[in-house]
Amino acid sequence: MRRRGADPGFSLLEVVVAMAILSIGLVIIIELFGGGLRLGRTSQEYTKASAYARVKMEEISLADALEEGVDEGEFDKDFRWQTEVKKVDLLPPVETDYRPPVDFYRVKLEVLWQSGFRDRSAEFETYRTLKVKEGEEKR
Repeated sequence: MRRRGADPGFSLLEVVVAMAILSIGLVIIIELFGGGLRLGRTSQEYTKASAYARVKMEEISLADALEEGVDEGEFDKDFRWQTEVKKVDLLPPVETDYRPPVDFYRVKLEVLWQSGFRDRSAEFETYRTLKVKEGEEKR
C-alpha cells in the first residue's frame, strides 16, 4: 500500500516549465510553416516570370528584324517586361573593309512584378544573329 504523501507527481514549477517549452516549440513550428508558404509563393512567381520570359524571347527570336533600343510592355496586370536590344560588333576596333554577313545582337529581357510590398525582377539574356539584307547599308 502506498501513502498519499509519497505519491511522486509533478510540481507546479515543472508543469509551467513544460508548458513554456511546448509553447516556444509551437511558435517555431508555426513560423516555419508560414515561411514555407512565403517561399512557395515566391517560387511560383519566379516560375511564372520565367514562363513569360520564355514566351517573349521566342517572340523576339522569330522576328524578321531587330532594332536597337529599349521597349517595354505588360504580360498581365501583375507582370511587365522591358527589353534592351543592342548591336554587338564582331570585329576588333581596327579599320578594315570587311563586313560580316550577319549582324550580332544582344537581347536583354527583364521581367518585373510586385510581390506584397516588394518589387521583384528576373533578368534573362540571349544573343541573336540576323543575316544582313542585300542592298542594306553596312557601316
